[in-house]
Amino acid sequence: MMPGRDVPATGRVFDIQRYCVHDGPGVRSTVFLKGCPLSCAWCSNPESQDPKPQILYFRNLCHKCGVCLKACPHGALAVENEALVRHPDRCRTCGACVDACLYEARVLSGKTMTVEAVCQVVREDWRLYAQSGGGITVGGGEALAQPEFLAALLDVLHDGLGYHTCLDTSGFARWATLEAVLPHLDLILLDIKHVDGKAHRRMTGVDNAVILDNAARLGSRGFPVIIRVPLIPEFNDDAASLHGLGALLRELRFPEVEIMPYHAYGLSKYQALGRDYPLGAPPPPDAALAAEVLQAYGLNVSVHQR
Repeated sequence: MMPGRDVPATGRVFDIQRYCVHDGPGVRSTVFLKGCPLSCAWCSNPESQDPKPQILYFRNLCHKCGVCLKACPHGALAVENEALVRHPDRCRTCGACVDACLYEARVLSGKTMTVEAVCQVVREDWRLYAQSGGGITVGGGEALAQPEFLAALLDVLHDGLGYHTCLDTSGFARWATLEAVLPHLDLILLDIKHVDGKAHRRMTGVDNAVILDNAARLGSRGFPVIIRVPLIPEFNDDAASLHGLGALLRELRFPEVEIMPYHAYGLSKYQALGRDYPLGAPPPPDAALAAEVLQAYGLNVSVHQR
């Protein structure tokens, strides 16, 4: 931490991943902030949507040893019909059952952290950042949903410590919120999911007008942006949607595009949260065909390989 910097802000973090190579240039650490105004049907991190702490319960890892029942100080856990159940009205998300679990069947998502605490974690890999041209990426959830904490964190990481910083965002925020953090950023990874507002609302819960307006403002400034397109079956993988997207990106002068093909890796998390998976089991999209369509608009397209 830089001497003399007053950074009292705290934020809700649900994960910090190290050694990331798909969230910007070089080797990076990615800080995931909790809470998102979107509810994308394909979201692979459903625990990122709710800003409040949550406990995920992975039944396949549970040995039914009963330790968590004894550890819960609020009597929120019980055995009913030979199944371990949680009573939400009693649960205070204190994490006692998580700490007691011997098999990591319970995971607490959402931890309040200070800017200094986050910086202490990500600074451990400063040599990797320097050697690879990497740095720190902040995503979510939607990081712009915690604007004060995000601004304070980027100020220290970028201006104080000199790291390359990147924001991975849906772009769904007031322009003033996004504009405030631009001086502390080197790059933005911006999701553009669909050009049609009704289709966007149907699959994400929100209209895309604010997102497209922010994209246009960034484009007019010439700010470094890589567009990310989550390629989702029966949503935006058809020819009409892809041609509309290609025309828009060419107009906005965003030449760099990453296609993120749909996957169902988050299914177990929905089950652990007791939620139904919204998307069902669609067939995989044709990423090669999507790339070909977008390349026809003069875009430099890569396919995100997981």
